[in-house]
Amino acid sequence: MFLSVSGSGFHMNYRQEVRLPKLQGHKVQAYSMPKYRQLNSPEEKPISPDRFLKYLNNKVQSQAGVYRNPAAVQSSMILIAKQMKFSSDQHTHRQKEKSIKIIEQSNEYKYNLGLGNNHELVQRIMDTRVDWQQTKDNSSMFVHFRWQQWNRGYKYDRLIMNNQYKQMVNHFENHPELSNKQYLFRNLCSYCEQNKLSVYDSVPITFVLDFKDDSVDQQFTQFVKFFDKYAPKKIDQMAKKLVEYKKKLKIPVQPMNDKKIQPIPNKIPKTQNGNQYLWLLKPTFLNRGQGIHVVNDLDTIISLISEYQEGHQTMEDEDAKNNKKNNNIKANSFVIQKYIEQPFLINQRKFDIRVWVLVTQDLHCYFFKEGYIRTSCENYTTDDVSNQFIHLTNNAIQKYSDKYGEFEDGNQLSFDDFQNYLNQQGFNIDFQQNNVTKMKQLVWMSMQSVKRKLNLHQRKFCMEIFGYDFIIDQDFKTWLIEINTNPCIEESSGILRMLLPRMLDDAFKLTIDVIFPPKQKLEIVESTFPVNKYSNTESLWESIGNLESPKPAAKQSAFVLPNQLSQQIQQFQTVIPIYQGDL
Repeated sequence: MFLSVSGSGFHMNYRQEVRLPKLQGHKVQAYSMPKYRQLNSPEEKPISPDRFLKYLNNKVQSQAGVYRNPAAVQSSMILIAKQMKFSSDQHTHRQKEKSIKIIEQSNEYKYNLGLGNNHELVQRIMDTRVDWQQTKDNSSMFVHFRWQQWNRGYKYDRLIMNNQYKQMVNHFENHPELSNKQYLFRNLCSYCEQNKLSVYDSVPITFVLDFKDDSVDQQFTQFVKFFDKYAPKKIDQMAKKLVEYKKKLKIPVQPMNDKKIQPIPNKIPKTQNGNQYLWLLKPTFLNRGQGIHVVNDLDTIISLISEYQEGHQTMEDEDAKNNKKNNNIKANSFVIQKYIEQPFLINQRKFDIRVWVLVTQDLHCYFFKEGYIRTSCENYTTDDVSNQFIHLTNNAIQKYSDKYGEFEDGNQLSFDDFQNYLNQQGFNIDFQQNNVTKMKQLVWMSMQSVKRKLNLHQRKFCMEIFGYDFIIDQDFKTWLIEINTNPCIEESSGILRMLLPRMLDDAFKLTIDVIFPPKQKLEIVESTFPVNKYSNTESLWESIGNLESPKPAAKQSAFVLPNQLSQQIQQFQTVIPIYQGDL
């Protein structure tokens, strides 16, 4: 006598037979594994083995009076459990097979959004794509596109192409090679040395202190000696002071070696110098203006570094307004950079420039045609180093000033607004030709410095939008300040409400729409996100080159999306040649 157990809960057409002890005088009923219906879904799904055993137990108990030997029945159930119980790995594997079949049969792509930094804007852009549907499951390997502020949780080793699935993410695995201030500077130094350029023609004078590096003793000594050389007031008893500083910062004394730490500038450019001899101290891994200090003496720099080693109390911007809580930030690597004390000003106020740069899945670099100017709320002076509303133009900081938005909507100006200001003030300067062109040169140089590092393991289907920050000095020279991953996409002004949707939509056309082409036949359609003075059929991303090619992009008159699309779509786009001489 045997009990026959069959059920699609294990495998289609799978049937398992288990012999049972003979129950005196009664015929044993064969039970088949039941099915249940998922809420709001017409599809029937099998229950798990554990749930079936519970179901079987209830059946046996309900017919307890029929059986004369309940103990034998219980023993039989244990035997059934042993026979039916397959490993969790087998069960997981079969569930994955079902998921693959479901995805292959689905007519929609799935995307997942992390929270923060106005992720709702990304949702609005994605919702214009009829083939895409948002999912809250951020753990599934079958999500086609993932967007979040950081790359924590991304499984880059899964970014491969096979017959079952493809997944794209919005960060490169090694983006800190650009977005970390320390790594960026060292990559630029290496590139400039190889190409016989001076890195200090592109970035302000910079020193890196990495307390996890064996050469930190030499790094620190190099900085202190340079600082003292150009300081208005010299350090008394330099050798003794140097020993005291190293002891306070717990710097182990290392024997001198021939290792080259970084190039030493011959002098400080005049626009970086001034009466106050100001420097910037920056922890290397923070953004949005966090942790940046404007200082004018060496003792303050040493004290701040010591505080960060123990845990510096700072306020996160989202809590600063309500003064709710402090955050303890620890840091072991710093960039110390010369402050540009003579910047170009707008109505006596400091500003910087934010532009966006896209790197696609094939390592093609694009520059967005429009950026914006970020202004400060207070008149510029070097006499007050504690007022961040004077010196730091990040919107994350300026928005807490009582004067925020008093002079410009969201403290922001368009490129055209800035050109109009120059014209009104009598400056005979073409901002686009003189400065934006230089920005593209510096972008290309920075990308070239990391071309072998950004996607070191050749992961498939990564893309990233970087936020580049530049500043213009009194001589109207353009300087690269830093590069940000996860650039702010808050629609904090009319300018950004116009530019950001188009910037993201055009970026997605070059990335996810190529990897996951629309299922329906495409027609040339106008963008639903218009930008003043540009055609709605024009891509606002300018090609500046491919990192796998030794040369920047050549001039071309039109841009054609790749052949993966159901038909070729021509979008007119001007691509300017990149200057190839000394930077």
